[in-house]
Amino acid sequence: MGSGRPRAHQGRRRGAQGKWKAGAALALLALAGLSGCQSADRGAADRAAAQQAYKVSDSGVRAEIERRWKEAGGIDDRLDVTVTGGRALLTGNARDPDQRVEAVRLAWQVEGVQEVINEVQVGDSSGLSDTATDLWIATQLRSKLLFDSEISSKNYTIEVVNQTVYLLGRARSPQELERVQGYAREIGRVRRVVNHVRM
Repeated sequence: MGSGRPRAHQGRRRGAQGKWKAGAALALLALAGLSGCQSADRGAADRAAAQQAYKVSDSGVRAEIERRWKEAGGIDDRLDVTVTGGRALLTGNARDPDQRVEAVRLAWQVEGVQEVINEVQVGDSSGLSDTATDLWIATQLRSKLLFDSEISSKNYTIEVVNQTVYLLGRARSPQELERVQGYAREIGRVRRVVNHVRM
């Protein structure tokens, strides 16, 4: 009889230990889940910060190129620059071939420039009507990309100069890029579509 009590006491102790172990295991699982959520949240925050830094960097690169052009004698009055992911797209009409070369040379000197895409034309054949047409084309194309659910429109930069459409950015797939180029070609008055999009 005396030996039965210790067994019952031991059984209660084992039961308590089992409950404690189960509780500890559940607590560890919960902590692991929380740390996983925290690291996922941290990863998303880090990615967002990196994307924001890239945007700031691109805008800073563009401002520096424009500053150098201005100091070089008003090149910025005739040319435009768009910067995406460190890639500088130069467009517009240079006064002569020397000005075109100088614009490219100055763009390459700016820290953060990974690539210079030179689409500057020589001579000024554009007028007010050309500028209005370019703006109309760009607006039409941006609208088409925005309302197509199969295209990530934020990944594309569009420049239109003398009815030539310049595409810059990053495509998610060859099919997406083909849709974008197709839309550009379909717009009335577009003379040419120049693709500088990366995959």
